[in-house]
Amino acid sequence: METTSKERVSYYVYFLGSNAILCLVASFAMLFYTDYVGISVSIIGTLFVLARIWDALSAPIFGVIIDRANLKGGLFKPWTNLASIILPILTVLIFLVPNNASLTAKVIYIAVTYLAWEMCYTISDAPGFGLATLMTKNTHERDLLMSRGRTMVFLGFMVISSSSVAVANQISWPILALIVAIAGLILMNFTRFNVKERYSNKAEKVTLKQIMTYPLQNKQLLFYLMSFMMLSMTNLQGIVVSYFALYNLKNPIYISILMFISLGVQLLTALILPPIIKRFGKWKVNVVSLIGLFTTGLSLFVIGYSNPVVVCVFAVLFGLFSSAPQLMVPMFTADCVEYGAFKKGVRASGTAFATQTFAGKLGGAAASGIVAYALAFAGYIPNVPQTGQVLTWIFALYAVVPGVGALITAGLFAWLYKIKEKDVEGWLASAKKNLQQADSAKQGVADKTISVPSLKKPQNSHGV
Repeated sequence: METTSKERVSYYVYFLGSNAILCLVASFAMLFYTDYVGISVSIIGTLFVLARIWDALSAPIFGVIIDRANLKGGLFKPWTNLASIILPILTVLIFLVPNNASLTAKVIYIAVTYLAWEMCYTISDAPGFGLATLMTKNTHERDLLMSRGRTMVFLGFMVISSSSVAVANQISWPILALIVAIAGLILMNFTRFNVKERYSNKAEKVTLKQIMTYPLQNKQLLFYLMSFMMLSMTNLQGIVVSYFALYNLKNPIYISILMFISLGVQLLTALILPPIIKRFGKWKVNVVSLIGLFTTGLSLFVIGYSNPVVVCVFAVLFGLFSSAPQLMVPMFTADCVEYGAFKKGVRASGTAFATQTFAGKLGGAAASGIVAYALAFAGYIPNVPQTGQVLTWIFALYAVVPGVGALITAGLFAWLYKIKEKDVEGWLASAKKNLQQADSAKQGVADKTISVPSLKKPQNSHGV
């Protein structure tokens, strides 16, 4: 391997810190705003949608900035270093809504801090995954880095989701946010000191126009991100599980139980995913997992949630089938980068990973809107027993919508995405061969240039 064990661990814990922060905000900010601050679900839903759409639209612009900035510290590390400081600070501000302010002031405060947090998370996420492509050119090592990095997503979510509501009820949400932010600050900064960018894109002459049109030129990236966005916009469980536990299962303890089970299974799946990918390939693993997710969601909705034990069993299945597609997102994006480099001669990795973040955030914006507007339409009222109609809607959002979304995602992916591991290995081998030939040619020119001049003085026409 090109990377050291210390370097790999530092890379992994960066994602542990950033995703502990992500879990706190993504899973509980909406519940905090509606049930603790007292803002209506329709207002919060609208704010979330608008903030995430704006953030999603700005993500590709940020990708262009990455590819064009040519910063002294490297292509990606300056951005991860910046995010490791700013993201924890903004996380605390998210949960510091002033109690005595007017409704208008609260809404403005929430809009500003939430939008700033979303944009800062983009700065942490896209460069974080892009960093692996410059740490090593070994495809299996790169996939291992990204797989273990995504594993930290589940571990971070599992730690925070299993305890947040209970702890927040004891010490308050702002104090909990401060604790998580400090932990995130420490963990994310390991990359600052221990991770090295071994390769550089600086030698590649990529025009601004090429970068701006890159997602349209790279059809495989476009096709993959279409399927990923569909999965993101219907992946509602992380948002709605709190409501499902509180009102359908009638016990807040199930927030921790369901998320701990699902994320625990995802974590275990992540540990065994690399050899499975090596045996069957990412394409097959992705399609089978998505079909399994559809079957699980539909089956749970038919059986019902009257028995919490059954719900917990299905949480295991949800975790099993949802983990692989999420873990492999940066792997597919990295493969699409190699596709673009081979087919079009453009390696805009910053743009590619920022576009991945764009698709995820746009899907996340739609997911937040779906949950908020569906609950408002059904007649949801915070902190009171819900009607049968509201309970049915919550259950459908938890089980049916993610399953149907997974089936549509599987169809889009199987129909449009064509890259296999052997293709990527061939492209990388060809690129390595071309680089070696270019180095040999340069060396040959240098050898011809360096010659010993004659010491004999040339004669003129007079023989002098």
